[in-house]
Amino acid sequence: MTVTSTYLYRALGGQSGLWRLDATTGETHLVADISAGELHPVSGGRAVFVASDVEHGIELWVSDGTTGGTHLLKDIFPGNLLATGGPAWGDPRYLTPLSDGRVMFMGNDKEHGYELWITDGSAGGTYMVKDILPGTEWQFVQGLTDLGDGRASFIAKNSDDQLAIWVSDGTDAGTFQVTQAESMTDITFEQVRAFGNGRALYETAAGELWITDGTEAGTRIFKAPWNSGQDQPLDLNLLQGPDGRLIVGVGGTSDGDTPRTVWVTDGTEAGTHRLFELAGLDEWVGETVNLGNGQTLLRGGVEEANSLWITDGTAGGTVRLDGHWTGLPYQSFMPVGEGKAIHVEDEPETGTTTMWLLDGTERVMLLGPSNDTPGGTELFWQELGDGRTLFTVTATGGSRSGIWITDGTAAGTERLADHGILIGHHNYGTFVPVVLPGASEAPADPVGPTEPESPATPDLPTLLAHDWAAEMPLFDKGFYLSKYSDVAAAGVDPLQHFMRFGAAEGRDPNSHFDVSFYLNQNPDVLAAGANALEHYMSAGWKEGRDASFGFDGDAYVKANPDVAEAGLDPLLHYLHHGEAEGRDAFQATPHATGLQNPLVDASFYYATYGDVAKEGVDATQHFMASGWMEGRDANAFFDTSWYLATYQDVAEAGVNPLNHYLQFGAGEHRAPSLAFDAGAYLAANADVAEAGMNSLKHYLQHGQFEGRDIFAA
Repeated sequence: MTVTSTYLYRALGGQSGLWRLDATTGETHLVADISAGELHPVSGGRAVFVASDVEHGIELWVSDGTTGGTHLLKDIFPGNLLATGGPAWGDPRYLTPLSDGRVMFMGNDKEHGYELWITDGSAGGTYMVKDILPGTEWQFVQGLTDLGDGRASFIAKNSDDQLAIWVSDGTDAGTFQVTQAESMTDITFEQVRAFGNGRALYETAAGELWITDGTEAGTRIFKAPWNSGQDQPLDLNLLQGPDGRLIVGVGGTSDGDTPRTVWVTDGTEAGTHRLFELAGLDEWVGETVNLGNGQTLLRGGVEEANSLWITDGTAGGTVRLDGHWTGLPYQSFMPVGEGKAIHVEDEPETGTTTMWLLDGTERVMLLGPSNDTPGGTELFWQELGDGRTLFTVTATGGSRSGIWITDGTAAGTERLADHGILIGHHNYGTFVPVVLPGASEAPADPVGPTEPESPATPDLPTLLAHDWAAEMPLFDKGFYLSKYSDVAAAGVDPLQHFMRFGAAEGRDPNSHFDVSFYLNQNPDVLAAGANALEHYMSAGWKEGRDASFGFDGDAYVKANPDVAEAGLDPLLHYLHHGEAEGRDAFQATPHATGLQNPLVDASFYYATYGDVAKEGVDATQHFMASGWMEGRDANAFFDTSWYLATYQDVAEAGVNPLNHYLQFGAGEHRAPSLAFDAGAYLAANADVAEAGMNSLKHYLQHGQFEGRDIFAA
């Protein structure tokens, strides 16, 4: 286990970049001004992530928490496709930490197509594990899962173009197929959950359950007792349970003859038992929280409230908590040790929140309604080694309420920093521990075949339970009520509210459709006064319009040929099927929507200012209207703050510095920044000088692609 007080995280907005936090002092430091993907711990107290630069495009990076120690790890796919307008098909995907401190992922070195790769955080320890599917054809791995013993299981095609379950220990010889595809009715998986002891349970699209221990002999169909006597397999939700077991939410039949139930299993028929029956067909279970001491908090609910149980994995040891004081569905609980958990609730009447401590079957208010209480209800955390917990909270509207720390008491709960935080996948990957060079790291017992350190591997993400409106399949009633507490408090039908008021107010209908982004990116839809979601469903997806910054429909279709061949709405497929199947939701790249300024580099602007990209606002329009006044830079070589500080006459005039540079500054031989010497550029490039061109404009549009030097002022 990595013992440290230093954690990496990704910040949003004007403070965007890769940062580190000292959880002891509360001090924060900018490590690198880059847009980093989700962080993953590797051995040696480091983190790996996906990032990009101009030369290499999207590649695997590593950081030890210092600026000098943050760099490209390996150039897997030669060149930069993005720089030439090509697709991001070389980027590493499905990064999956193993319990021995390594990270498995899918990589594409151009020669072999997408194949299984592994890294230990060093360049030499980053390599293709096996060429499973020879040639450059894409290998679509599904359900890549840490088995908890230094191996991973996954579903992939073999050389006969058949899908099967595979296992890998990170070596060529230790990567092999453990099932025969022809023995399965449908190997395309729906969901997977690891037991953490070298075994995993896969559910296929046909409803079959397969147990694997990473050997051919130990891979078999699991005959689930809840399907006994059923004509068709029942719907399932696989969740982490106590002591290396799984909790399984089992759907009932629509006629009510078979109720919804909750079971526990250790992966054997003899070790599978029913825990309890749910109250009705509208009640569901969707999340578990490990409270320690063999106790698990199980959260479910109906539309109007959470339902909570605490279980030790036995029917007799399962207690349902009384009352509906537990908030709305999707509002989460965070363990804080000694069997306790923290929960944050919205207070619609005051517009604030309250923080509560769940202790056994009772709860105690830690922080009363106040603007100083964490402003949100979805918690993302990292347990520290000293009994405290680091966390951030997703607030209403998707903003983040800073970095907090707690020891489970009111006095021990405080805000450390005001940064907005980019969260990881569910709870995982928000804060990642690192050991700074020169600091000590506690040794760990090796559990895998190679690496000595063993960072704790968090549970795989729990899939959200959706409540889709029958008349509008992209409207998630549960999401809407959870996100907009005023609608929930009013007790109105969420879909009717969205159609009458919500869409016009910019409220979002599901987790991956952003009304504001869609309208900002599509001025024609905005001008027509159309409902954004209705437009997308009827025409937008067919026209290749992106649903949100968080979902690129074209990229999803390219990555999933089955969706393309079926001619399906990519967002509908992802939300109803792909999310549960572990398919990637690709980040969209906003496009220009109005007249452009030649010195506003939209790619740079969106990559640097994630808040602007998320809203889909045209980069030029944003910079000209407000960006320059906020100190934002139009491109990598025009420094707004430096220009105003250097040329006081421009600052005193209160004019847009970029406009000044274009109209007057360049002709007056003023430098746009310390990074670009316009005079030296013209002196070195006579053709540009003779043409009377603006030197920075020429470099941005031509020179950088021709390999010309930028010089420095």
